[in-house]
Amino acid sequence: MSKNYGQFCGLAKAAWVLGERWALLLVRDLSIAPRRFKDLHEGLPGIPTNVLTTRLRELETAGVAERQIAESPQRGVVYQLTDYGHQLQPILDALGLWGAQRMSSPAPTDVVTSASLAAAIRSAYQPGVLEAPVTYLVHAGPASAWVRADSTNIAVGTETPDFSSDTTIHAEPEIRLLLAGTMSASDALASGAVEVEGPPHSLATFCRAFHVPLEDSELVIDSS
Repeated sequence: MSKNYGQFCGLAKAAWVLGERWALLLVRDLSIAPRRFKDLHEGLPGIPTNVLTTRLRELETAGVAERQIAESPQRGVVYQLTDYGHQLQPILDALGLWGAQRMSSPAPTDVVTSASLAAAIRSAYQPGVLEAPVTYLVHAGPASAWVRADSTNIAVGTETPDFSSDTTIHAEPEIRLLLAGTMSASDALASGAVEVEGPPHSLATFCRAFHVPLEDSELVIDSS
C-alpha cells in the first residue's frame, strides 16, 4: 500500500489506500460486478499476478473489498466491493470523465476492456434525457457491455445479459467521438463507422443520453 503521508487529511487517506499502481482500475472493475481472481487478471491486461494478489490484499485490509463465496450456480471465491468501497463509484465516474476530456482516440498499444467500456458508459449517463426505460448492448471492438437505464437510474454490466436489448450498437474507437458529440449519429451510420440493430433514431437517443465531452470540442447537435 502507498506510503502513509502523515497528514490528518481525507485526500491523504484516499491516496494511501488507492495510490498504488492498478488499484483504481481494480476498484473500477469491481464496481461493475464481483469478479474471480482469474477474471480480474484477464480484465486487467499487463498486471502481474503477484501485484494483483497484493492489491487485493491491501483493498481488503482497507475495508474497500472483500472475499465472498460465489452464489449458485457458480463456485469458488469472488471479490466484491464492500459498502464502503461502493461509495467510490461516483468518484470513479468523475475521475473517468475528467481523464477522458483529453482522450479522442486510443494509442496503438491501448486496449478497451469490457469493464472499462461499461464504466465509461456509466459515467457518461445524463439523467433526465431518456423518456422511457431502455436497454442497450454495446460492442466496441472486442469489448462488450450492457446498459439498462431510464430517466433517473442506470445499471451496467459485462456478463451475458438475461434480457433482450432494445438496441445493439457495433462500433470501434469511433464510439468515443459519438459520446463526445463530435460525430453525429447520422454521420456515424452513413460512414459505416457504427452499425445499429434497433428502432430508428435509437443511436441518436443513445448519443443524447450518454455524453463524455472532449476538452474544447465543437459539439455536433443531432436530433434525427
